[in-house]
Amino acid sequence: MASGLGFILDANNRMMNNRALLNRGGSFNIQSANKFIQPSGRKYTFKKLSALGSTKIRTQIQQEQLEERKRTLLLITLSTAASLLLFWGGYEFLNFIF
Repeated sequence: MASGLGFILDANNRMMNNRALLNRGGSFNIQSANKFIQPSGRKYTFKKLSALGSTKIRTQIQQEQLEERKRTLLLITLSTAASLLLFWGGYEFLNFIF
């Protein structure tokens, strides 16, 4: 049973890899199903991030994290206050009955 399952998983992985190569046919020169030659020229180029851009992104991430922390603190505070109010109301109700 395990060997049959492994065969199916290997076949599925092989099929997915071949499909990925065929979809990127313009980027690669495909020789066969398992061999391809990367083209000499790059299809994609990446720009280096400047120091100013890096600090801008870093400050933006820090602001988002600060907002997330504030939201979490507010949620915890409100849920704690609501639960204390609920318990206090229940306590007063039980004192009223008994």
